Formats: sequence, structure tokens, C-alpha cells
Amino acid sequence: MVFLVLNVIISISLIAFSFTIDTEKKSQTNNTAMIVNSTLFLAALFGLMAITLALCFYAPQQLALSIGKLTYLIMGWFSVNCCIFLYLFPNKEKKRVHYIIQWTLNVIALFLIFFVKGGGISNISITYDNTFQIASGLIFKGSVGRALMITIFDFYVYLYLFALPIFISLMVLVRGEHTDAIIPRQKINIATMGVFASIIVLTFIKASSVYQPMLRSLFMVGFIPEILGFLAAERNNEIWDKKLAVNAGIKFTFTYLIPSAVIALFFMLSWPIYSHNKVLFYSLFIFQCCVIFALWFITNQFIDKKGLVRDSRYAQAFSEEISAINFQQDSSEITSKLFGIFNKYVDSSSLKVVVDSGDGYFEYAYSSVPEDEKKTIEIHSELFDKLMNVKKRVVFKDFAMKDSSVAPVRQDLLNIFKLTDSDAFIMISEGHRLIGLITLGKKSSGNIYNDYDLKVFNSLYSNFFVIGYYMKNILNESVVGTVNKEIKMSAQIITSIQENMDRIKNEKYDVGYRMVPARNIGGEFVDIIRLTDTRYIYIIGSLSGKGIAASMNMVIMKSIIRTFLAETTDFKLLIQKVNTFIKDSLPKGVFFSGLFGLMDLTTDTMYYINCGAPVLFLYTRAYNNVIEIQGDGYILGFADDISNLIKVKKVKLAPGDMVFACTDGLIETKSLRGEKFGKSRIQNEMMDNSSFPADKIAQFAYESLGQFTSTQLEDDITIFMLKYLSTEEKEVKQ
Repeated sequence: MVFLVLNVIISISLIAFSFTIDTEKKSQTNNTAMIVNSTLFLAALFGLMAITLALCFYAPQQLALSIGKLTYLIMGWFSVNCCIFLYLFPNKEKKRVHYIIQWTLNVIALFLIFFVKGGGISNISITYDNTFQIASGLIFKGSVGRALMITIFDFYVYLYLFALPIFISLMVLVRGEHTDAIIPRQKINIATMGVFASIIVLTFIKASSVYQPMLRSLFMVGFIPEILGFLAAERNNEIWDKKLAVNAGIKFTFTYLIPSAVIALFFMLSWPIYSHNKVLFYSLFIFQCCVIFALWFITNQFIDKKGLVRDSRYAQAFSEEISAINFQQDSSEITSKLFGIFNKYVDSSSLKVVVDSGDGYFEYAYSSVPEDEKKTIEIHSELFDKLMNVKKRVVFKDFAMKDSSVAPVRQDLLNIFKLTDSDAFIMISEGHRLIGLITLGKKSSGNIYNDYDLKVFNSLYSNFFVIGYYMKNILNESVVGTVNKEIKMSAQIITSIQENMDRIKNEKYDVGYRMVPARNIGGEFVDIIRLTDTRYIYIIGSLSGKGIAASMNMVIMKSIIRTFLAETTDFKLLIQKVNTFIKDSLPKGVFFSGLFGLMDLTTDTMYYINCGAPVLFLYTRAYNNVIEIQGDGYILGFADDISNLIKVKKVKLAPGDMVFACTDGLIETKSLRGEKFGKSRIQNEMMDNSSFPADKIAQFAYESLGQFTSTQLEDDITIFMLKYLSTEEKEVKQ
């Protein structure tokens, strides 16, 4: 009964395992799909064996024999399927001749099990002393047969489970040795290692079945290393060096080999108890498994925590160190820190940052190779436009050489790698405007940049954007300039970036704004971004902090919003991305309070998300009244996930209606008597000046504040005004 339960448990485990493979969508390939199918195939085999054992206990002998024959037939078919997969692996196409060979072998298996003279399998039963018996005729007759004692079933097992896999493995290994590409050759070696591991396990089971015949019901366990080997080979996309191989071996030993060996040893030692006290045997076995799994978990946690066996999965530590870069440090410290992080975790031999000089060339803002600093590289607009169109912000040399999507510009792309002496680069772009590149040299180990690197780099793109933007606008002397080699950014440049926005060009609408920093420059801003001729996004808000630090954060945020808009059309998802960017990429303690609005001019509808804006007023001409519509808002940069905290609201506008938004500097400013300017004064300003253009209304509100306070401003002031013109106002505008 215990072997029946084991078959059921293994079958269920394989089904669950197949789902874990199948849900990894980003790594799906045709080979992965075939491995998933093979895993389910194997799970079905264990299920059939469990049914066979159950029938041996509780059903007529003939029914058990029929299902047993079917089970062992499918076992042979499974082996043939794996052999064909191995022969074609990693990227050969399955042709008609392969189908013919596969089905020829399948038919031979059918003949040996069901139709061979003398009976491939003549009886399957479990005796009273729990012995699993498979009766089969001798393959040779007479004295030779009696001397060799090889049954037809034994011949079937030797042929399909040993001879055929070994023959195919040797053929594939020979082919691999004649393969120039390192990664495909390594994939082949890993896959064949899985096959040989299966043969070792099958040999052990067959030898052990002499002493415990019930082990014949677990023949299929031998296929599990084969499946794992195929999966490991398919996922492998980096060259294994000695360190990686040793670490993988140690981890495999502690994670799988030792726990499995201990469980097997205990099972063998406690097996005699089964015949005397089944309850005690099961209780001891379950207790022992729980103890071993607990020790396994504690040991692996300790190994991971101490970094005793560090593998190539560096994402978390890499992310933490990149995010911890302090941009208030000296520029040389920042760049040295950046290169050190890439060298430590990614094994990059060099790091360079090139930025758009504005005259059609990249120039070096930083290079870990000093002799590069005076070089320039011509910008091929067609090349980078193509990469942006196929949404490739991270590009590896291996991709450039193979991917058909960049075939028209492949030579220009390879030239970039040659000129920068790199194997990878990260494009820093503001929307569809290229700012610069972060290039990475060859890996010191001789490895290549792989799918795992690509996944990590894409997930941390916002961090790289900050670095690239910093390098362009702070370190690049031709863009900003330096004074006594100290980092400075002038108020004039900040102001020009603040005011760099799209204008709403529509006869029905008028927009005005005022931005007045308390100390020359600050972190508040207004931005208007054109999506189409009839759809615009506007943002008004404030990033915490004062002076140059807040201003730089504002510049970066304005740019990253445009970058996010190039890859998402979901208004709410945009705000979620901005929240994640602020929390993970900007300095700790930085947050954003403000408002995101989306104007649809065809339907005269405004959609908006309040992100902590203190004021959003709507003036309705029909009722000649001003009402608050901002509702509750959540500041960005605090929570990891704000999807459930923010809501998209909408309001329908009519001719003469006005929308007024501002930061808290306007309503919180106090007079000499300690009285706040407040909301009611803003409402009165809107009512009293509703006939004026939007820009004038914003100006009047600011002037009213100046008269109210009669002192120097203590906080930045930002005002945004949107007006839906009446018929009379449109005529005046025209």
C-alpha cells in the first residue's frame, strides 16, 4: 500500500511542478512547453501505476494485467519521446523522419508488450507477502534462454530505458563537441547529464528490486532527473565557470542530495517495522520527513543569509546597493560606486556613460577606462528609433547578433558595441528622446549577458534613468557647467526645464499657471503633456525638499513621467509606476503631493487622480458657484502598492466652467497676524475674476496672496488654471 501512496504523491507533485514551469511566462519557449507536456506525461504514468497497484489489490487479475501492460507500454513511449527531444535539443526542428522513427519505436514497444509470442508481460500481481511480480517469457529458448534468464520484459527495459537513451546521448554529445557556440554546447552537456543521472537511478532501482520487488513500481522515478536536466539545460543561458559549477554542486548537495539520502536510508532501516506495525511505521516515517524538511529549511536559510554559496542570482543585493547611491556625494565617489556595484554583482569589466551632446554625437560623461574620455560617437537616429519602437531599452550583443527585429540596423548596432568596447548597453530615454547610454564591458569571467541580467536591468530601469539623467545634467560640463569643480545647477536651467511643457492648442480651452519658488529654485512644478490632438495630461504638484536637491528630483520626475507614458496607456497604472519610481529610485524621504489630470477635449471630460493635492476647485457657470472636488488623496512615495488607495474620478465641463488647482503654499501661507490665506479667498478670486483669461486669474490669485501676507514667501507657490471658454470668450480669443 505504501508504494501505491508514493506513486499518487509523486503524480500530484509532478502536476504541481508542471504548473510552476508553465506560469513562468517570460521564459516560455517551445522547448519549455515540451518539458511541461513531458512532466504531465510522467505524472500520468505514476497515476497509471497507482491504478495498477490498486487493481492488483482489489480487482480481477486480468484487469490489473491490462492496465499494467498499458502503463509499461507508455513508459517505453515516454522514454522514446525524451530521446527524440534530446536529439533535437536545443533548437533543431522536428522533421517527418523524426516522427517516423518515433512511431516505429512506439510500434515495436507495443509489439513487445502485447503481441510477442510467449507474452511480453503475461501476469502482474502482488502476493500475500507484498511481493510485486511481473511474469514474462524468456527472450531466448532452450539452454541459452535458461542460461541467460533474460525475459522479454527485461529486454524491453534494457532497450528502452538504457540502450536507446545512452545511444542518443552519445550521438548528441558528439554533435555538441562540433558546435562552435558555447551556450548551446553547454545546454547539450547539461541535458545529457540529466539522462545519465536517470540511468544511474534506474540502475539502482533495478538492482534494488532484487531485494525489494515492489521497487519495480517506482521505475518511473528514474525519469525525474532526466526532466530536471532538460529544464536546467533549457533555462541555462550563462557560461558555467568553476566557481559557478562548484557552488551549484554544493547547493544541490545540501538542497536535494543529502535530504533525499537521509530519507531513503531511514526508509530502508525502518522498513522491517512495516510487517509488524504499519501505524508505527507510517508515524515514524512522517515524523522523520518533517524533521528533515525543517532542518533542510533552516540550513538553506542560514546558507543564503550568510552568503556561503553565492550564485548568480544577485537581483536583491544589486537593487539595494543601486538604490542606496547618495547623489549628494562627490561625483568621483558616485561613479566609482556605480562601477563597483556592476563589477561586484554583474561581473562587468568596465562601465561607461555617454550622453547626447546636442550636435549629433555621444560624448563621454564617465568611463572606467580613462583614455575614452575625449572620444565621441556618432548618434544613429534610425538605430535608436528602431530599438525604441521594439521597446528594447536594454540591449545585449548576443541579441544584436541574432534577433531578426533589428536586422535592418544590425551593423550600426554592432558598431556601437565595437566603439564602446562593450557587450551590453542601457538606453536612457525621456519618452522617445534619447538622453544617453550606460555601456557595460565584457564580463570578467568570459560569460555573456543573459536573460537573468536582462530581467534585472529592466526591473531597475528607473534607477538607471536617474543615474543617466544625473550624468547628463550634472557631470556633463557642456550642458550645465561647473564652478570650481563643485556640482551646481543654475536657476535659469531649472526654470527652463520647469516651463518646458506642451501647450493645449484648442479654441475651446484656455490654460494659465504660476510657479514662484520661495528661494530661486524648488521642487514644485506644472507640466502639460500632449497625448493626441484631443487628449492631454497635466500634473501639478510638489516634491518634498528645498533648493537644488528638490529641483533635481523635479527634473527627473518630469522626464520619467514622459518615459512611462511611452510604454503605458493606462491612466491609473501611470500613477502606480510614478509611485514606485519615487519610492525606489529617488532619495529616501522624498514624496510627491499633487494632482494628475487627463483632459479629453472631444467629450469635454476631465479625469483626475488626487495624490495629496490640498485644493481642486470647480467653478460652474450655470450655478455661479465654486465647489471643492478633490476628495481624499494619497501622497506618492510612501506605500509600496497604491493600486487600492487611488481612484480615478471624472467631471464633465461646460462652457464657462473653470478648474483651479494649487499646492499647499498658497492656502497655508500666513499673514503677519498668523491668519492663513485659506480656501475661501481662492473661491472669491475665482468668482470675482471669472471673466478674465486663465493666466490672469492665476496671476490675480498670486497677487492677492502678496497683498495678504506682506512678507517674503516661506514656501513655494504653484497655481494651475484651466478654463472652458464660453462662446463670447472664444470669439474674443479668436
